[in-house]
Amino acid sequence: MSDKRKINHEKHAYPVPPDSIGTQDTDIPMYESVPQGRKRFVRSIRRRTSINYLLYSIILLIVLWIAFFIFLFSVYGSMQRTHIEDVGARASQAFPIKIDDHGMDLYRDRMRGMASSEEVAMAVFTVDDDMINVLFVVDSMGNIASELYVPVSSVMENDDIGWIYDNQGKVCKMSTVEGSYMCYGTVHDTVNGSAYLLVMKKYEIFNQQSVRLIGVLVICTVVVLLLSVMFSMFASKVQTRQIADFSQKAKRLASGDFNVRFSGDGVDEYDNLANALNAAKDEMKKAEKMQRDLVANVSHDIRTPLTMIRAYAEMLRDMPVDEKKRKKTADVIISEAERLNVLVDDVLNYSKLEAGVLEYKLEPCDLSKTAEATLMRFDIFRERDGIKFEKHIEKGAVAECDKQKIEQVLYNLVINAVNYSGDDNTVILSVAKKQDGGVRVEVSDHGKGIAPDEIDSVWDRYYRSARNKRTTVGSGLGLSICKSILMGHGAEYGVRSELGKGSTFWFELGGSGKQ
Repeated sequence: MSDKRKINHEKHAYPVPPDSIGTQDTDIPMYESVPQGRKRFVRSIRRRTSINYLLYSIILLIVLWIAFFIFLFSVYGSMQRTHIEDVGARASQAFPIKIDDHGMDLYRDRMRGMASSEEVAMAVFTVDDDMINVLFVVDSMGNIASELYVPVSSVMENDDIGWIYDNQGKVCKMSTVEGSYMCYGTVHDTVNGSAYLLVMKKYEIFNQQSVRLIGVLVICTVVVLLLSVMFSMFASKVQTRQIADFSQKAKRLASGDFNVRFSGDGVDEYDNLANALNAAKDEMKKAEKMQRDLVANVSHDIRTPLTMIRAYAEMLRDMPVDEKKRKKTADVIISEAERLNVLVDDVLNYSKLEAGVLEYKLEPCDLSKTAEATLMRFDIFRERDGIKFEKHIEKGAVAECDKQKIEQVLYNLVINAVNYSGDDNTVILSVAKKQDGGVRVEVSDHGKGIAPDEIDSVWDRYYRSARNKRTTVGSGLGLSICKSILMGHGAEYGVRSELGKGSTFWFELGGSGKQ
């Protein structure tokens, strides 16, 4: 086919435009970024959760819109191309061998139905020299064009129409003054010569069908956003309800209500948090009880020696000058003051042990002499209360330890035995050397003993047995302090007890030169 040609259609002939249609550059708009204002800081977890759900829904919708337009501009165009090729192949297969009036009439009637159902335009023409003779034209509604269908004319007059037939059987996209068209063209050899078939459809991304799809998508987007708002508010309320419950109960706990109970409502994270809060509550309750016990114990134990000190001081002030009575009275005052000093030391030392600030100065220490010196401090109990002290102290029992702290351990164990000494008022202190060079120390009493279910608790702070015969003296921290000091030395320790027969507290230290 020649580049320049004329078209004859019955009485009408259309000259081919001398110039082809050029493409126009499309300017890409430049969008300036809009400065965002400061983001509002939302402190409510419920509001944050709602916003997160809403943002998640918006992101999904944005992804949906992006996917839609990718489909519209790529997949939809590919579908149009495949559709035109399918229609063109069927029209090409039905092309008549003869292009006389009878053959063209039958073919034209058949193509009208195909053009109407497939929404395509068709044209059949021949070429004689530079003239195009149109045999028939069918528009996209299946009508026979009385005049040359303008879109068909715009394609046929285009200078690039030749490459449609150079790619015979393949769809080509062509831009004309009437718009862009998907064109399919084939050349057929008939008994009357070569004839040309042209199948075309306007390339419309935003046609009626796609506009309807966009409209449906817009409606769906609005509905989804509304549902997302309602769902996010409901879901955030449900998910934060448990946190609000935790918050209310935590406030009650902070005000001193230990009857609250945290529950996780079957959610793993909430269950873990509830368990942690319940454990913290139990510890707070225990600590609060221990604090009350400490205050009660110390208050009680301080009141007794203070009363004694005051009474004997008044007696000393008012009594006639008698050197023997004065000395005895002064001894009582000194003893009670010592008891006060022990109470204060217990509290201070335990605080230091709990804080882990105590340091241990390990050096060879003769525990035989230390035990003897410790028992001498209890002479007042022998004279005043009739306590009997038995000692089985092996000489030369030297161990590697902090002398001052081990002396405190001995003092606390002996005072504990005094408090629970039983009817015979006997306390037994034993110090013996071991075969491996270590030293074993035992402090025994003949009291009522410790029940098996209380054995593991005797080393706890504030522990006191309910079976002692007299009101005990001390802060309730003595054995707990012993435990901490012995653990600091890496010593072995324990207690043996039998109900009705008494108890024996013991510990072992390594020999001189050992840790």
